[in-house]
Amino acid sequence: MNEYDLINAYLNLIFDSSPTYFNRLLDGYRGLCQLRKWMQERNIILDAIEEINFDMFIDFTKARSIDQITERFTPEQYQQIKDYVLQQRDKYQIVVLASFDYSEPINAYLTSLQIVDDLSSERVSVINCHRLLNKDDLSFYGPFKHFVTALYQIDRWPGFLIFKGDQCVFTPVYTTKDIEEIMFKIEHDTIFSIRYLSPYDSFFVQLSDLHLGSKKKNLGRIALEKSLDETIPMLKSYYQLKFLITGDLMNSPNRKNMYEVDDFMKMLKNKYKSDVSFILGNHDVIVHGLNIFKRQKSKVIAFLLSEKIKVFEDEKIILIKIDSTGEGNLARGKVGQKQLDAIDEELAAIEDINKYTLIAMLHHHLFPITRDDFLKQRWREKLFVGKIIDSTKALVDSRELVKWLRKHNIQYVLHGHKHLPFFTFQEGMYVIAAGSACGSGAKEFKSRYLSYNILKYDHRYKRFKYCFIIYDDITLQDRQRIIINLF
Repeated sequence: MNEYDLINAYLNLIFDSSPTYFNRLLDGYRGLCQLRKWMQERNIILDAIEEINFDMFIDFTKARSIDQITERFTPEQYQQIKDYVLQQRDKYQIVVLASFDYSEPINAYLTSLQIVDDLSSERVSVINCHRLLNKDDLSFYGPFKHFVTALYQIDRWPGFLIFKGDQCVFTPVYTTKDIEEIMFKIEHDTIFSIRYLSPYDSFFVQLSDLHLGSKKKNLGRIALEKSLDETIPMLKSYYQLKFLITGDLMNSPNRKNMYEVDDFMKMLKNKYKSDVSFILGNHDVIVHGLNIFKRQKSKVIAFLLSEKIKVFEDEKIILIKIDSTGEGNLARGKVGQKQLDAIDEELAAIEDINKYTLIAMLHHHLFPITRDDFLKQRWREKLFVGKIIDSTKALVDSRELVKWLRKHNIQYVLHGHKHLPFFTFQEGMYVIAAGSACGSGAKEFKSRYLSYNILKYDHRYKRFKYCFIIYDDITLQDRQRIIINLF
């Protein structure tokens, strides 16, 4: 566990009493020992935590509720924890977040013991990390609800996450003068009036492989909407939210499933005031393993597929929608030169195309994909290291498509198909895979995860800042996981 994991564990311990959190609170004795040491270093001494040995820990893991956990403490221990929690919840909490840049002048102060001494008071509690976090270690398990607010502003770190009760705010900190202004607002109880909104940032949500129409995926859709309801209010922007769906909207193409897809997309547009773009996946044009006959396929394509090129003028982005289901074996997919030539003609008609950022989206994957570490591998992936899966389902003409993408200086490619989220930089481009938005393919123990990606785009520099991979457990047995990839 790194220091940010420990901060997150502490915040959940003191400020979160949800059953889902306590379901996995005591995942390992080693983690508990690390948290205890971290608390000791900050003079947070709770007898109940100090006295838990391995045998007691095993007993705690048998608890199935918060009440069962508290019953295992003595009355004195429980009262001490209760008093400390009430004391902390009555204070302003400041979580000091240094940036990843070692050359940032303010970082030395933000990671010091001195800042805690300087800012702590009867009304304010301060916690910080004593070392900078590595960019490659941005995986958060069960992030505390207010901590997520700071994570969505990770591109603006260093800064302070400040919260009290249900109110919270993140504000950047670059100088000691910034800190003085923050402390003045805390003193006068006006800190939560801060509402910084960047005029340059917009958000994209990548969904994939919903397979609407399947009974299991209908339950997944309910869980997905619940997850989006919690996530989207945190995506603050002056610009319209964009949904990008990279194929397999339905489980198989028929009239009933088409209506369900149409209903889902209307929900995205109306509920979240968003724009929705999509491409076809193999399940959108396949019935029982076979390519559907031409007339039915043309109806599906007419229903689902619109233009090959979509221009977002506000962001100066050109979205290239590539159909990888038009030729060949649908499980593997193929684009074909004819389609690329047609897209070339449309791109050639756009004036000042160099002023735009080009993004390609298709269904099938260009490069081999691996699972995140916490997910179980299937037996055949363990045996063959995934080679069979990738060799049989990778895009047939992936090499030709990569050459075409490089020719057009396309730096971002989004896809789905494997039901596994993945982020990589290869051949001079970022390739971003989305998992199954209604939950399929990502499992751990009894949990079954839906997943989707959040991308933040900077208009000034014409580039994406980060990609969040969101995992939510449909079974509600596990906490949310967030994996952050910085561009």
